[in-house]
Amino acid sequence: MSQSDGPPRKRRRAPEAIALFNEAFTSELLVNAAWAKEQDSGTGLSWPASFLILPLVLHPPTRESLPRSPNVTLAAWALRHPSYSQAIDSRVAALADVTKRAIRFGMRFERLELRGTEVVATARPRSPNVQTWPEDLTGATRAARVAGRWFRSTDVYTAFNLLGIGG
Repeated sequence: MSQSDGPPRKRRRAPEAIALFNEAFTSELLVNAAWAKEQDSGTGLSWPASFLILPLVLHPPTRESLPRSPNVTLAAWALRHPSYSQAIDSRVAALADVTKRAIRFGMRFERLELRGTEVVATARPRSPNVQTWPEDLTGATRAARVAGRWFRSTDVYTAFNLLGIGG
């Protein structure tokens, strides 16, 4: 009997990926993005938009290029940073499972919920504290909030086109 005749083996994630893509951490980034979006527009983060948050926030050079102000639109950012914006496509694909695990984790611990096709934060997340939080955590949290707010004025179809996803 060959190995292919047996039951499919579950693919193991590398320890580095487990540490970097910790579900509690990635879920809180989505909580922050969804909360910021809802504060600005009264609606949650659309399901497809939630798959753009982690690729924008987890890659350090991309995160550092994001504006501090949510008044800079996704379109303006994408035009100013084409090398980052055009690299998002492969990161969205690579982080799809990580995003799904983060959403499930957030739902399991009642930090996120689905309302129709929207991902919604169930409570206000803690604000980043520069004095006590590590710099990367503060930066990632702020970036997640900026990215979430982008979807108050940018529909997902436009965002995908701006970032070269699916085209």
